[in-house]
Amino acid sequence: MPEPPSSNPRQFVQGAPVLHVQDVLGTAAFYRDVLGFTWDFGDETYAVVWRDNSAVHFVKDDTSPRGIHLFPWVRDVDAYYNEIVDRGANVAKKPTNESYGIREFGLSDINGVSIVFGQDIEHH
Repeated sequence: MPEPPSSNPRQFVQGAPVLHVQDVLGTAAFYRDVLGFTWDFGDETYAVVWRDNSAVHFVKDDTSPRGIHLFPWVRDVDAYYNEIVDRGANVAKKPTNESYGIREFGLSDINGVSIVFGQDIEHH
């Protein structure tokens, strides 16, 4: 089995999806205002948001993203769930322990992109 992700990587520091969206400014605002990401770069054609070590890029396109979903790992699913619900997030799936060893919850962004936030379930 390969080594799990590390806070001190040998080479690859971060990966970031680039989503093609019709409304770059509206999408970046959703990630900032509802999901708590930082947004200080961008315009109507390209923007970048990030939170801790997780970044998402948006580029202007006439189509909406299809056939993908995002799966960011978080340290505390329940705390993050409460944080974004307090900001008005419309969560489709509440935090649930799944049989495959992950506690997760999900929602969709303003483009219909499914985002599932997960953490490993501690086994003692």
